[in-house]
Amino acid sequence: MRWYSFGVAFVLVVCGDVCAGAGDSQCEVAAVCVTDLTDEDCGAGYKMMPNSNIFNCCPRCVLDTEPDPETPCPATANCLPDGTYAPVQCKGDNFLGRCFCTNAEGKRIFGQMWRNDADKMTCACSRKRADLEAAGRTDVTLHCTAQGDYEPLQCDDGVCWCAEPSTGQPTVAPVAEADMTRLPCYSKTQMGESYLRKCESVVHALAVIQREQIEHGTNFLGNPVTFCDYDGSFGPVQIRNNIAYCTNREGDIVGSWGTPQSEMTGMNCNCALDTTVHYPAAGLSVSQSCLPNGNYDPKQQAGEQRYCVDSDGYQASPYAATWPDDCIDYA
Repeated sequence: MRWYSFGVAFVLVVCGDVCAGAGDSQCEVAAVCVTDLTDEDCGAGYKMMPNSNIFNCCPRCVLDTEPDPETPCPATANCLPDGTYAPVQCKGDNFLGRCFCTNAEGKRIFGQMWRNDADKMTCACSRKRADLEAAGRTDVTLHCTAQGDYEPLQCDDGVCWCAEPSTGQPTVAPVAEADMTRLPCYSKTQMGESYLRKCESVVHALAVIQREQIEHGTNFLGNPVTFCDYDGSFGPVQIRNNIAYCTNREGDIVGSWGTPQSEMTGMNCNCALDTTVHYPAAGLSVSQSCLPNGNYDPKQQAGEQRYCVDSDGYQASPYAATWPDDCIDYA
């Protein structure tokens, strides 16, 4: 934390590792500015310009004729007081911008919304699942909505309850999972007899098969590997016959994106799913190109203009420390 003086006002900047040299788990740019700076403080011929100092995240007095900064405060500035990333991180403008759920280290997890619809997005459920999994739990069954909030009915660790969407707190007394159907938020037409969804049931069945194979001293190469998302649907990457494919929430392969299982590290299929699912659902189309594995190609070109994008397809911030060296040289 540091204090900066601009004219007659003081600005408190809560910093991540750019200011303090902290570890990778902390936000990389100024997070919060607390100031009493106003236009009156700046005096005749000057104006108070917000987002024009300290990585374009803090205000200062400038000449009336000075234009607005070309680069806004980077989205990764959304930090918590302890230096970890806030659950919701937003990128882009109000037309094509989106907000994503992230874990404490700023890594994208399940949950997203278009930016102009994300005012009430909390990512509380996705962050809770990520925290539990980071702590070592492999059997978390919380169900999150597409935007990372809690679904009305929750079951985990043998207990079920009706949940408040933004906090997950019970709205009625929790019950044993065997009594799930007695809860007022339970709907047989929407949920069926079982709380677990298709993908989760497949994962459970595959685990039983693998256990039986191990018990009999066999292990067939090429067995499918299934990954589920936080809503119980199929995750963006599935492995079949030692090939990692990009898949939709029903588990169907989309397009021709894929890579050998031995080379799937870092595969996220963000570009593939934006191209085939998320953008078309909003009546839009993706203009960026994808890599063969379904990720966004960091090196993009529009006409004669070359530019770099991040893993979500948004033009990378000039402060990004994670750009590939070849992309920096390219742009």
